[in-house]
Amino acid sequence: MSDFSADSGLPRGLGTWLGMGNRAYKLMVAIGSLITTIVLTLGKLILGLLSGSLALIADALQGLIDILVTSVTVLIVCQSDRGTDPAWTCGREKLEAFAALAEAVLLGIIAAFIWHLAGMKLLHGTGPIEIESWYLIAALTAAGADFVRHIIVKRAARATGSMALEANAAHFLTDALGTILVTLGLLGAWYGFPVADTFAALGVAGLLSFTAFNVGQRALGMLLDRIDPATALEVLEAIECQPEIARVPTLRIRRLPERHVVDLIAEAQVDTLEDLARIEAALQERISAVLGTTELCAALRPLR
Repeated sequence: MSDFSADSGLPRGLGTWLGMGNRAYKLMVAIGSLITTIVLTLGKLILGLLSGSLALIADALQGLIDILVTSVTVLIVCQSDRGTDPAWTCGREKLEAFAALAEAVLLGIIAAFIWHLAGMKLLHGTGPIEIESWYLIAALTAAGADFVRHIIVKRAARATGSMALEANAAHFLTDALGTILVTLGLLGAWYGFPVADTFAALGVAGLLSFTAFNVGQRALGMLLDRIDPATALEVLEAIECQPEIARVPTLRIRRLPERHVVDLIAEAQVDTLEDLARIEAALQERISAVLGTTELCAALRPLR
């Protein structure tokens, strides 16, 4: 049990130029993102109700989901970096994949709802929409804020290896693009084509569906320990290139947010303990060259 951290709250590396640990940096970004989400969502909802714009209301509805998802992200970030203990011997990193999967499901649900509303409007006609110039300015300001938030959260996700923040960043980029579509729809309505607002809502639904699919696919891949077959074969080839390795009956690769975990059983030409240590060190180097940061658990069986 010597690998368990005594204080699971300790940071495991520097996150940014701020000098924060990964956990503190992720938590700061998640909380800042939550506050921004609440402000932007309330603004979009007020604009949508004032103007009668379905696209703006749809954008605000997904903002309500943003508030829920970002709140969950804050809780997950508090837990995922707490390290290993007797109850969580593999750590809590996969909690972030669960958060990303939950976000994908919620995005899919809200996208289906918007598809339905937009389809009904296309069938039954689009009512008049009241547009004022400041609505457009406010919508573009919200799009800019969403894009800046996407950049900040994306950088934090890359620096810390957080899948939950990565899912948030993809979602916020969708928000920015969706709000631009909403603005185009409002412009169309302003110039006498109210159906443009409905088409903008369809565009928002399409972006949400695309993001939900991509985020969900990545989260499921991590939860189910799926890895690119080409990468697995490259790792196997790197192992078999070690001269002492005769056969590899077992190779398991798990992808975690900040590293890979490789379980290996191999038959090797081992004469002394020094040979064993040398071969394990060589395998660690070869596998890390393919996967990056890797935690290797190797069991080498001497040839009979």
